[in-house]
Amino acid sequence: MSDGTDIEVQEREFRRRWHEAHIQRFEAEAEASNRGWRDRNIAPHAGEAFPFIEALRRSRDLSAFQAGTDKWVRGFASGYAGTAGQMIVNQINKISSDPDAAVSVLLDALSTPVDLSDATRKIRILADYLQQIRVGAHPSPKRAPFVASYYWGLDDPKAWPVAWPKSTDYVEYCTGTSDYKDQGDRYAALYDYAVEFDGNPLRFEQVAAWWADARPIVIDDVLCDRTLLREGAKERGDDPELYRTNARALLAAAQHIGATLESEVAEATGRTLKMFKPSLMWDGVWPRGDLWVDWRVPQTYGLSVRLWLNGHGLSVGLRPYPDGEAGATQRVVGVIEGRPLDGYEVLAGGASRVGKNVGFVGGGTGEVIYARWFDRDAFSGLDLAAEVLRTAHDVAPLIAKLNGEDAAGQEADELSTVVDEFKRATEYPTAGHEQDRADRKDFAKLLDHEELAIVDRVELRRIWNSGRYGSTGPMSILNTSLRDADEAEYNRIIATFDYLCWGTDAPAVRINRILEDDELRVKGFGESVIMKMLAICHPEQFITVYPYAGPKGKLRMLKLLGIPAPTSSSRGELQVESNDALRARLDRYFPGDALGIGAFLYWYAERDDEPHIEPVSDPLDELAEELLVDRTFVDDMVSLLEDKKQVVFYGPPGTGKTYFARKLAEALVPDVERRPVVQFHPSTSYEDFFEGYRPETDADGAMTYRLQRGPLADLAARASDAPGRRHLMIIDEINRANLPKVLGEMLFLLEYRNTPVRTLYRPDDPFELSKDIWFIGTMNTADRSIALVDAALRRRFHFVPFFPNHGPMAGLLDRWLDRESEPAWVGELVAQVNDELERELGGPHLQLGPSHFMKHDLSRDALRRIWEYDIEPFIEDQFFGDPIRIDHFRFERVWSRFHELAPESVNEKPTDDASES
Repeated sequence: MSDGTDIEVQEREFRRRWHEAHIQRFEAEAEASNRGWRDRNIAPHAGEAFPFIEALRRSRDLSAFQAGTDKWVRGFASGYAGTAGQMIVNQINKISSDPDAAVSVLLDALSTPVDLSDATRKIRILADYLQQIRVGAHPSPKRAPFVASYYWGLDDPKAWPVAWPKSTDYVEYCTGTSDYKDQGDRYAALYDYAVEFDGNPLRFEQVAAWWADARPIVIDDVLCDRTLLREGAKERGDDPELYRTNARALLAAAQHIGATLESEVAEATGRTLKMFKPSLMWDGVWPRGDLWVDWRVPQTYGLSVRLWLNGHGLSVGLRPYPDGEAGATQRVVGVIEGRPLDGYEVLAGGASRVGKNVGFVGGGTGEVIYARWFDRDAFSGLDLAAEVLRTAHDVAPLIAKLNGEDAAGQEADELSTVVDEFKRATEYPTAGHEQDRADRKDFAKLLDHEELAIVDRVELRRIWNSGRYGSTGPMSILNTSLRDADEAEYNRIIATFDYLCWGTDAPAVRINRILEDDELRVKGFGESVIMKMLAICHPEQFITVYPYAGPKGKLRMLKLLGIPAPTSSSRGELQVESNDALRARLDRYFPGDALGIGAFLYWYAERDDEPHIEPVSDPLDELAEELLVDRTFVDDMVSLLEDKKQVVFYGPPGTGKTYFARKLAEALVPDVERRPVVQFHPSTSYEDFFEGYRPETDADGAMTYRLQRGPLADLAARASDAPGRRHLMIIDEINRANLPKVLGEMLFLLEYRNTPVRTLYRPDDPFELSKDIWFIGTMNTADRSIALVDAALRRRFHFVPFFPNHGPMAGLLDRWLDRESEPAWVGELVAQVNDELERELGGPHLQLGPSHFMKHDLSRDALRRIWEYDIEPFIEDQFFGDPIRIDHFRFERVWSRFHELAPESVNEKPTDDASES
């Protein structure tokens, strides 16, 4: 019989070896920048903390200590300014009804301990105090180890490891233990790793941070020895509880491997797979003694890519069971033998009479795996992640065959052409989609079963108030329900969320209960938010299309794909059945990618709305003809827009910049809702153009503020709903506004499209500017020279000159006069004056634009009226204070000079007044 002492000694040795395996990977792979973070950022400021403690000791002024330390930790990359550190100090100051008692607890907790026993005592006292003053979820006692040990680490970092959240996560991964008797024990476990197993708390900190960020797949033969630990235990009469800690460590390794590789294995097989790991208990009595992880085809008995490890090595291969019916092993082995893979062999489970025996102890009498085998001696040179992905690719055809799928039929699926079009049009996945995936993981942490109990309600509202990982639309009623909930009601709401995300009932049952059961129902908590939470927590099943009905609902998507609508009567069943049908249809194109399926469906719905009209002529040919410009120039403008997505037409007034921009926009974007026009002026602000808070009154007449979208945010939202479809905004008089102030973050986004950034009013909701949005700006150079435009803005736009006597607009007035049978001499006169203005002003920026004169029934008198009431005020403005030059360009003087140079051009006789002049 083994006693507890032997097992405990063995467990400590296992932990030491497992940590050493991670140290070796860290030293081989971690970048130098990861290793020097503390020295660069924290060490220079370490001594600044202790005057605050001494001042608190003397004055016992908790508010001054809180304010001072809050400002201090935000002044550098302290790592302490967030919810796990300084926020706890802030909450103590805010909540505590006895500041003097709080000061006593803090002074004790933040002073450096004399030994580990003293350290755990301090943390327990702090945690108990946090629990005592706790209101709702805050402050959380789980933060006590970090709050205290951060200060200890400032004083003596080589003696006292800091309980960084990443360090705590790493220890839980190594041990499989997250439920400690108290927070003192939690810190003691971390101290054990940092001081006893590593010997260098600073290196331990670096290894833990590297592991948390890189998520490496480490394999070491210590895992094999763990699987051997329980051998013979039952026969020896050992206490089963002696092996629970070992089982937890094996499961933690399986969980990490499975979750880290889930999406990549799905992509390698070309289908959605869900990670499964063993349960903690082998049966009702004995804890588990083996390690395996499956990436399983949903709704099958056990058709999976499997990694299976025992005391001799590990196998990576196919667990070939689509069902669990009698005779399954014989059937699947027959399929495997018909499609053999080089290097793979049928390996037997623990009780199987089929396959090669490699020492597996689990599985029934028919359990087999078709796999490649790796001896434990080969682990040191094994890239396990790469081998798993290679296997997933290898066995994908077998999975399809065993699952009864016709691969040839899939390849011939006509939908594949549409999917290819979607990926070309949207360049899926963009950086924005990658940000969505990261956002889902952030939200999943908030909805984690353990975190829900302590999550801040403001953090929770981000899930539905932002468009991250799909929008649910405005949720003001749900926001009010959460805001106004007292502690008891808030806890009931959290219980509802927990049941939805992690309850054991079928998803449809959970949805129905939340919608109908008074004990679970929350005002404002409707189907869209319900489905978003399920999609966040279970991306292997639920896609990012949240409504069932409506133009963006699942029912519409089913019709588009020719899939029969579900006939169920309950809302939960309709949601789940339609979700599963859409996922099954599209999974082969977006394996393991619920976000991709949702993005494609929204694009497909918008594509279906676009009228398919075969053009009878080329709209750009018609545009060039209408505007009397060369077709090459029109093509150049389109090419410039395709390149940078934005151009500016600049030149004097009246050169047709805005008219040309509007006509070009009409030709490129026929839908008027997708080509808005805005005009800038000196008072235009960021809030006017993009978004900002606007006052409004609520139902009770009280003044409130609401974040209101401006024209750019509106257009971005439309583009987001219609990926791949062109949108175009005209910004008239773009240079009249303070552009850096108006554009803000847009200045970055104009160049880096589809790149999410945090905007002024949405710091928690990354915004991206779609590549489908083009901009045409117009700029009047009579108001401001192009040379004065901000250099960063100039780099982001192509600038196209519109000058009457130069470039593509040269001769435009002459061409128009000819087409409209108006007198040619008008164009000659205007050209003559423009030449004079160019000489007088040293450039073409203040010439006369042709649009002033593009009018019918032109005569000398008509021209005089145009000149006196349109042109002369412009001349007076340009030559202000110079009456001689102003007089030079009065109509009668201009007419006289022109008549002298080209009298034969004028078809009408001069008036008596003209001859006298």
